[in-house]
Amino acid sequence: MPVRRKAGKRRSTDGLDQWFFVFSSGHDFFDELAELGIETDAYHCPSLEDSKAAWRRLGDAFLEIPRHPEQGEPWALKEFGQPTVRRSTRRR
Repeated sequence: MPVRRKAGKRRSTDGLDQWFFVFSSGHDFFDELAELGIETDAYHCPSLEDSKAAWRRLGDAFLEIPRHPEQGEPWALKEFGQPTVRRSTRRR
């Protein structure tokens, strides 16, 4: 029987639904991050460390979601820049 391939954890989009509004605006308006065990402050903002780690993991998938042109640039893109920085693989 052939071995079934597993999806890589780095490419998993689990949690994108919960992080969507944080990436858009910087706030967790509907307290969805509690489902993931992420704490927020009194203004419903997660820590910048948690946000940055989630952005690096889920940012590419978030940017693939169509947005209305009048919404402007997402908060996470302004705050952290492009989610993945591709390193060149230079052979010697």
